[in-house]
Amino acid sequence: MSTPSIASQPVYAPPAWDASGRCHVVLADGRDAAAAQALCAAAPAGPLAVVELCEGAGSWRPLLPPGARHTAAGTLATALAALEAELARARMGTRLYLLGSEDLIWQAWQVATRHGLGDAEVRRHCVLTAARPVYCVHCGHVLRGVHTNPVACTGCGRHLFVRDHFSRRLGAYMGVQIDAEAPGSLPEPVQAYP
Repeated sequence: MSTPSIASQPVYAPPAWDASGRCHVVLADGRDAAAAQALCAAAPAGPLAVVELCEGAGSWRPLLPPGARHTAAGTLATALAALEAELARARMGTRLYLLGSEDLIWQAWQVATRHGLGDAEVRRHCVLTAARPVYCVHCGHVLRGVHTNPVACTGCGRHLFVRDHFSRRLGAYMGVQIDAEAPGSLPEPVQAYP
């Protein structure tokens, strides 16, 4: 497990099945074929459904055990809608596994909480990119896939300093205006989150 330097930052564990689960639902970015191979090699007993964000058939489909459901989604919005459908028919004892970027994980977390899942029922594994979702504290807009610090808000145009403080409720890091006290005095953007 990674240890965050800031208490609010999420900690992500390596992907692993929760043996106490009776049913398992996975939302995964299909570009992480290694996670698919590792998890499918030891697939749990009980119903299994995988929603895979991918183009085409995806890397999970050929690895799944017989009877497992697979949904390929071409966009994150489609994947979240498919996750919503899976969780709407979920039973007590369902475990949810979220594998992908922080943006995918925390948008899916909001879907999970609407269906009554809590921390004990959800496993998160951040892969592929360190890009951050950033919440502008000035206009409330969420920027997706931010790689640089500072970054210009596409909602209000302010230049934001991306803080390390993470809000689970918003599913994003906080962005505050960097030049509030000295307008126009901006440092060069640095790729801080590859």
